[in-house]
Amino acid sequence: MATTIRLRDEEEEMLKEVALEMMIEKKIRIKESDVIHTLIRKHLKDIKTADVMKYRAEVLGKDD
Repeated sequence: MATTIRLRDEEEEMLKEVALEMMIEKKIRIKESDVIHTLIRKHLKDIKTADVMKYRAEVLGKDD
């Protein structure tokens, strides 16, 4: 099942920069979606609820 998820401007810029650096390093086209999928597969298992709550507080300004 495919899902569309929007990135915030700051994260989008970070993603573009990383993908561009990888393309320059390897001299091949690396899609931003490949970077996102790699990030998810490599790190999703390690994320804890506390990490999400910290992100929500620090980046989103939410007080849960």
